[in-house]
Amino acid sequence: MNKRTLTYGFLFGSIAGAITAILAAPTSGKELRYQIKEATDEFAENLKDIRLNLTRLKNSFSKLTGEGKEIAIEIIHDIKTSINEWQKDIEPAKQSLFNELKEIQKTIEELELKTNKNA
Repeated sequence: MNKRTLTYGFLFGSIAGAITAILAAPTSGKELRYQIKEATDEFAENLKDIRLNLTRLKNSFSKLTGEGKEIAIEIIHDIKTSINEWQKDIEPAKQSLFNELKEIQKTIEELELKTNKNA
């Protein structure tokens, strides 16, 4: 649901409820005007509170988003560093495996030559 729609719905619902309550109660004109003024003042105060809370929520969300971005950047940097270190660590083993594969391939070729000569 859209935040703006929710806020407007809350706002107009509060106004309609206050007006209905005031008009439904049996009071004199002077008392009715006083109640309308009080309801308006209370409504204005509630509106200020809503604006303040929305501003705080927006600031908190912005701060959280910024912190999340910083953490993601740190994690990505750590992962890249770990991968680079891992690649450096396995380089000797990789070269050793490459040499052994060459030796195995050479042995296979020699066996094929001997097999072809004997056939």
